[in-house]
Amino acid sequence: MKIRRFLEKDSRTAMARARTELGPDAVILSNKKVGGKVELVAAVDLDEAAFEHNETLAQHRREQGVGAAPVDAATLADLQRELSNLRTMIEGRLSQLSWRDMAGTPSAKAAVQARLARLGLSPTQAGSMVDILPAQGEVEDYWQVVLQMLVSRLAVQESDALIERGGIVALMGATGVGKTTAIAKLAARCVLRHGKQSVALVSTDCYRIGGQEQLQTFARYLGVPFTVATDSRELHAALDQLTPRPLILIDTAGMSQRDARLYEQYRMLVASGYDVDTYLVLAASAQFSALSETLQVFGERDLAGAILTKVDEAASLGGVLDALIESGLPLAYVSEGQQVPDDLAPAQARQLVARAVQLAAEDVDAGSGGQSHDQTHSNSHHDAIGNIPGRRHTSAVV
Repeated sequence: MKIRRFLEKDSRTAMARARTELGPDAVILSNKKVGGKVELVAAVDLDEAAFEHNETLAQHRREQGVGAAPVDAATLADLQRELSNLRTMIEGRLSQLSWRDMAGTPSAKAAVQARLARLGLSPTQAGSMVDILPAQGEVEDYWQVVLQMLVSRLAVQESDALIERGGIVALMGATGVGKTTAIAKLAARCVLRHGKQSVALVSTDCYRIGGQEQLQTFARYLGVPFTVATDSRELHAALDQLTPRPLILIDTAGMSQRDARLYEQYRMLVASGYDVDTYLVLAASAQFSALSETLQVFGERDLAGAILTKVDEAASLGGVLDALIESGLPLAYVSEGQQVPDDLAPAQARQLVARAVQLAAEDVDAGSGGQSHDQTHSNSHHDAIGNIPGRRHTSAVV
């Protein structure tokens, strides 16, 4: 038998060193903290039968009055103690797990956390869900639970509440997130449901060349009023004129989330003298850091909700799900593609999580050249999800 003691900064490092030096068949004898470090005692080539034989022989010699050499007695006593430690470890702590079992098989929780990482969620968000899971369980059972957690944590507004409730609604967001197209889709959706007299369009974008012209073209196509307002006074006058309309949609100038003028646009809406519901437009293809930073510029109290665009351009949705959950901002609509008004639909948490799972599976599948292991298991435990807007024949798994 070969016994070694390893003193390292943590258990993972100690186990890795033990496996390197003793091989995959090594057995953990003890694992405890010593002076801020972890002491791990491992053994290999353990022969319990030989220990018992030696102890029996020693006992026989004692009964016959035959003394053993002091060194031999000490060796047998040490071996007996090590054997006792091994038995305690096997029976009480590790349930007869060998070193290969411990190092080669990841825990169910670790496997689920790895899947959430592939989904695009931050370690903080993933860890907060995995920590809630019971101590014992199967990976697929855990997976279904955490996906339901995601669904429940993602706040969404009541279906089409913005269109049905009406009011004055402004869309804000960084440059290029698709605010103008989203407004055109909302306006067309409102016209189809309530007629041309139900909506009017306003633009406060005096920075981007062609921004006003694009929205004006949409307004002319829909047959609804269109007005330009460059400051709070002009906005107040425009709203005075248009308020008989049930829904007024305001397109603001696109700014970087780090541009001070972005918040100035919001202040102009407040200074108009009207109650304006401000919705933040977020591109699903943006990075988590940019999404989180944009949300922090406004804060939850300043916003009525969010609209998610460019879902068809996103390689993963974990980042945007993470940012929305972290902010608590309710998601109103999901948009993908350029078709007006078809490629816009009220947000559904279950469908969005399903799409995130689908994208992660497709990414793994593309990297492996075939159907991924995660995709196979997800498909075997799935609930069918209805078509996601813009993907007429797409279904996914939650």
